[in-house]
Amino acid sequence: MMNNRQKETELIKKMLSGILTASEQQQVNNLMSNPSFQQLFHEVLDEQAGDVNWEYDAANDAVNDQKLAQFHEKLSQEEESNSDDTPVVTMRPPLWKRVLPYAAAVIIAVGTYIFWSAQPESKLPPVVAQEVKQTPSVSIQKEKPVQYAEQYNPKKRRMKLTLSDGSVVTLGGKSRIKYATGFAGSHRDLYLEGEAFFEVAKDAGKPFIVHTGNVHTQVLGTSFKVSAMPKSAVEVAVVTGKVRVSYSNGAEQNTLATMIPGDMISWTNSHLTKMKIDTRDILAWKNEMMIFKKQTLENILNVFEKHYGVAITVINKGFLTEKISLALDEKMPLEKAMNVLAVTAGFEHSFDSLSRTVIIK
Repeated sequence: MMNNRQKETELIKKMLSGILTASEQQQVNNLMSNPSFQQLFHEVLDEQAGDVNWEYDAANDAVNDQKLAQFHEKLSQEEESNSDDTPVVTMRPPLWKRVLPYAAAVIIAVGTYIFWSAQPESKLPPVVAQEVKQTPSVSIQKEKPVQYAEQYNPKKRRMKLTLSDGSVVTLGGKSRIKYATGFAGSHRDLYLEGEAFFEVAKDAGKPFIVHTGNVHTQVLGTSFKVSAMPKSAVEVAVVTGKVRVSYSNGAEQNTLATMIPGDMISWTNSHLTKMKIDTRDILAWKNEMMIFKKQTLENILNVFEKHYGVAITVINKGFLTEKISLALDEKMPLEKAMNVLAVTAGFEHSFDSLSRTVIIK
């Protein structure tokens, strides 16, 4: 004889299979106010739908209330049309696919009901994704390509962009992003070439995934930096929240790391390096600052050459091994930046404007 937990498990499985009687629907409706039943629902859903991150965003209360009202209306209609205990068998996709994007938000915000989403789960491929919509009669409309938006930053300065979901991207120089207009599909997929800092708007039902070649960084709401410059390692650094980085090789996908604030990884030639960082260094990049912490003068001058597009000649090589800590605004003119560096390191210099050469004596 089954105990209560077993009965409730079977009830949840029937719900996820799309087959419930009217009285069983009412029973689920009543049980959802019970925290232990909510926990059991999570466990069964995870078994059938895979690993799901459940997060609640209080800013979405109004949206959740509207979804709940739609659910009530749908439930009333089904109860009227199914007054006896005859099983209701639908030809729609399994219910867990439709409930997945909204279940956590409605369960936690309202604590009583589940919203059944009509949007089936799909993934965006790197180039073109297909969007499938269903009419109330379950007939499928003609598939059409998802439209993509693309942004490119041709300058050295950072470019700040606000996406349709409210996420903010600080795009580095010579960097490019591409994403589906309106983030069509069950994920917010974005493709990056170059480097960018992301401040992701929370949406528990629609994970935000940054694709850099075969490396994928997935979050629900956090801030982090991704660098994938040509012929360089893919680097991910986390400032707030939690992210999961994975690597796909054909059909197989493997998790590289689950990261928290202060974590950084580097992935190159199938080799993973993990390290701890000061998150202020990442924020400095976002705010267009050059931060050097006990860096040799040689390393700093290499950065100057690349950043300002000049050649630097050092006569006294002894200066090159000195270690310096310095913070400079990237917008600072070369002459002023060199003056600050000269005072800090204790050297004299001259500037040839015709050849754009700095000479350190």
